[in-house]
Amino acid sequence: MSRGPGLLAAVVVLAGCVTGPPPAGPAAEPPAAPVTVTGSSCWSSPPQPGTPEISFTDVTDERGLTQPLLGMFGHAAAWGDVNGDGWMDLFVGTFADKPTEEYRVRGASGPSPDRLLLGGPDGFQADATFPELYGRTSGATFADLDADGDLDLVVSRNVRPQDGGRPTDVLRNDEGTFSVVEDTGIPPVGGRSVGVLDVDGDGLLDVFIAEDRWVGGSSVLLRNLGGLRFAEATAEVGIPGDVHGLGVGSADLTGNGWTDLFVAGSNRLFVANGDGTFREASGEVFRWDTYGGEDDVSGVSFGDLNRDGLPDLVLGHHYNSTVDQGQRVPIRVYLHRGLDDEGDPRFEDVTAATGLPALPTKAPHVEVNDFDNDGWPDILTTASAGGGTRPVIFRHVGLEDGVPRFSPPSGIGDPHYWVTGPSADVDRDGRLDVLLVDWEPDRPSLLLRNGSDSGNWLSVSVGPGHGNGVGTRVAAFRPGAAGDAGGLIASGQITASQGYAAGSAPVAHLGLGEAGEVDLRVQVPGETAADLLGVPANQHIQVPNGC
Repeated sequence: MSRGPGLLAAVVVLAGCVTGPPPAGPAAEPPAAPVTVTGSSCWSSPPQPGTPEISFTDVTDERGLTQPLLGMFGHAAAWGDVNGDGWMDLFVGTFADKPTEEYRVRGASGPSPDRLLLGGPDGFQADATFPELYGRTSGATFADLDADGDLDLVVSRNVRPQDGGRPTDVLRNDEGTFSVVEDTGIPPVGGRSVGVLDVDGDGLLDVFIAEDRWVGGSSVLLRNLGGLRFAEATAEVGIPGDVHGLGVGSADLTGNGWTDLFVAGSNRLFVANGDGTFREASGEVFRWDTYGGEDDVSGVSFGDLNRDGLPDLVLGHHYNSTVDQGQRVPIRVYLHRGLDDEGDPRFEDVTAATGLPALPTKAPHVEVNDFDNDGWPDILTTASAGGGTRPVIFRHVGLEDGVPRFSPPSGIGDPHYWVTGPSADVDRDGRLDVLLVDWEPDRPSLLLRNGSDSGNWLSVSVGPGHGNGVGTRVAAFRPGAAGDAGGLIASGQITASQGYAAGSAPVAHLGLGEAGEVDLRVQVPGETAADLLGVPANQHIQVPNGC
């Protein structure tokens, strides 16, 4: 997406879209003058009844995922609609370098390759045309890297210098059929999570791969040259060569239209200067105590927890000391408190005030999402509750002195955890479901259907040809209050990855509570903000031209 008129210089379905000349510089964001235009939604579903608490039902076997995910040391997952049929598809990656006998449990004959599972109204089927790849697959995300309108795939591999294993792969999507791209220019890093963002505003999505500290801790920024070729540009964009990490998160934290970057593990924040380079902000507030040699911060998720329009930060942990030494460690919550004198975001650690308990096991993956659509974002972690049958989800119960408060679920205490657990609306009922990826082959990965009593909701995506909207900010206001902070109901950003080792579908999901109609403000990076007026709740919409 070039930084000028483009995506929103067109009529948007469903409601009003407003466009005009681009702002004078990346920091300018004049309000749009709304115009109402009618149209039709992509799909809709009324709020679903369910349990008063946030709850899930195991539908792994029912949806056809049990057999395809046998024989895996699961470590990566990504959601995305790869064939344009409107249903979520799923990639699951595995470490396939263990002795064969370790995979021979639950009926598996040996290690399985990475899998692409194609979703539909009746469940999932393994894509028989997907390349058969075996490696130390540690992270993945779908993103339109060649700007042809469909989602390509980046598979990050935790290559060790001594093993000579399969390196990180980019797979081209040609109308739903994937092929491995040869000679991408990506160096053989010991990759973990993958981030995607347009660093220089040239309309091509660039890639950031977090490298863990065990291999060398030299995470890399890869500039997209077009044609699915990349050039290592870490130093060129102002990121040091000693940044180690397990997780990576991206969001516009300053409101200037450029995407900033947080790397979990080393816990370093890089703020976009607005010219294709970054500066490093102070990370003192993000320092964690450790209790053993394998204690690392891992998952990263941004979300507006106190409904002030600013992206707050949640970090998960991969602390072996919880399992080995009986330590109890909480995930952490940081509220965005605006910009300092240098123009950098100020974060405050409010973990203790939120009511989040310390956890007796690892919580590598975290997500900020509204799982009951009540208008307050909840926090998912892949620590376990209920005897190791469901993830720990901290339910948002409102604000106290401006700080979000959360209610923990019952049944916390089992030592089990999952590597990652990305969410998506798999069955299109307006509620976010969860895939829990298990590391141990003798335990199944789980697809859990959301059975919570649901408020109103809205999900928003950006059409093909615009990087699928990665970096787009979406905010829902009371009717007639677009742009008024006092009328804000919910806000979010479209991202290709969040948490740990997980790829997110490029969709902003907003819980609206009792609001049956909203005004939307959509801000695509580098383009004039657009207001869509009088948008009915309980539907998925795509701008500018529908699904």
